[in-house]
Amino acid sequence: MLKRHRLGFIGVTMLAAWIAAQDSTWGGVVAPAELVAVPRVVRPEAAADAKPVFRQSWVNPARHTPSAHGSAICALPGGDQLAVWYGGSREGAADVALFTARLRPGERDWSPPQKVVDRVMAAEELERVVKKVGNAVVFADRNGLVWMVYVTVTMGGWSGSALNVKTSHDEGRTWSRSRRLTLNPFLNVSSLVRNKPILTTDGRIGLPVYHELAIKYPQMLWLTPAADGTVAEYRIRNLSAETDLIQPTLVPLGGDRVLMLLRDQSDRRQMRAAYSTDNGWTWSEAAAGGLPNPDSAVDALRLGDGRILLVYNDAVRGRENLRLAISADAGRTWQPGPIIESARGKEYSYPCLAEGRDGRIHLTYTWERKRIRHVEFNLAWLGDGSPSREATAQ
Repeated sequence: MLKRHRLGFIGVTMLAAWIAAQDSTWGGVVAPAELVAVPRVVRPEAAADAKPVFRQSWVNPARHTPSAHGSAICALPGGDQLAVWYGGSREGAADVALFTARLRPGERDWSPPQKVVDRVMAAEELERVVKKVGNAVVFADRNGLVWMVYVTVTMGGWSGSALNVKTSHDEGRTWSRSRRLTLNPFLNVSSLVRNKPILTTDGRIGLPVYHELAIKYPQMLWLTPAADGTVAEYRIRNLSAETDLIQPTLVPLGGDRVLMLLRDQSDRRQMRAAYSTDNGWTWSEAAAGGLPNPDSAVDALRLGDGRILLVYNDAVRGRENLRLAISADAGRTWQPGPIIESARGKEYSYPCLAEGRDGRIHLTYTWERKRIRHVEFNLAWLGDGSPSREATAQ
C-alpha cells in the first residue's frame, strides 16, 4: 500500500511538472531575439603573450572542510574570478554550507573562503524547513549584477530539491536574502542546477536546470531581472523528450545557434548533444556527442577563436581522469587534448570553465572529494588541442 501511494505521489508530481512546462507561448512570451555577445576586453600585454602558461592552485585550504564538491566559477565585471562550492563532512550532510572565494587578476592565491549560506541560514531566509544545501551556480548578468542560484532540500534526497536565488550588487562580497523559486505547482520539488546560463539582449537569463524525480530530463529556467536586482518573473521550459539526461551545458555558437551538451545517466554511456537555432528557445533531439560519459558532469566554453573547449571524464565508468577536448565544428566532432588529472581509484569531477577578461581560461573541479582545484592556462598552452598529454604546472 505504501509503495502504491509513493508511486501515485511521484506520478502526480511528474504530471504537474509536465503540464507547467508545455505552454510554448506562455501568454505571449516569445523567444529571445538575440543573445548577448561575450565581452572580451584583452589587455595589450596579455594579447601579446605567446608563451604557454599553465598554473595550478587550490581554491580552498587543506582541511577547510572534510569534503568539498560541486564548484562553479565566473569572471566578474571587475576582473576577479569568483568560485562557489559546497563543503562539509560529506555530500548531503546537515553541516554542508556554500562557500565563495575570489582570485584577483595577476595573483595566484585565492582569498580565504567566505560562508554564504548553510541550511540554518537558508531556513531563516526562506522561512521554511531546510534539510540540506547543494549545487550552486554563480554568474554575472549583462548589467553587472552577480547571481547565485542554489539547491535546498526539505525532504528526501536530491530529487526533493528546490531552487533559490541570491544576488549581489558588490561582485559577491555581500548577498541578498534567499528567494525560493516555485517551478513545480505540486509541492515544488525536484529542480536542480549545475551550469552557467546564456544571456539575452532583452535582459532575460536562460539558466539550464534539470528534473530528477523518477524520470530525469533537462529544462530551461528563464529569469527576468527586476530593476532593483530581484527576480521580476521566471518560467520553466522542457528541453528534450529524451529521459536520463541531466545537467545541460549551454554554449552560444554565434548568430541564433546554441549547443547543449548533456550528462548521460542511461546505459549508453555517451555524452549527448542537441542544438537550438532560436537562441535556446527550442531544441533538436539529443544525439550521441562522440565522447564517453560515465554519468558525470561536463562543461564547455566557446573560445575567442571560435573553437569549443570541453572538459570531461574520458571513461565509460568512473571519474579517475579529467581531460580537455577541442571542437572546431560546433561540437559535432572532438579532438581529445591534455589530461588535467589522472589517478587510479580517485575522483576528479564536476568541472567548470570561465574565460577571464585577459583571455586566460580558468577551470575549477572537485579534487578527490577533498578540495577544489583551480587551473589557469592560455591559448598558447592549449595549442590546437591535439597532444594527448598530461598537464604539467609551471
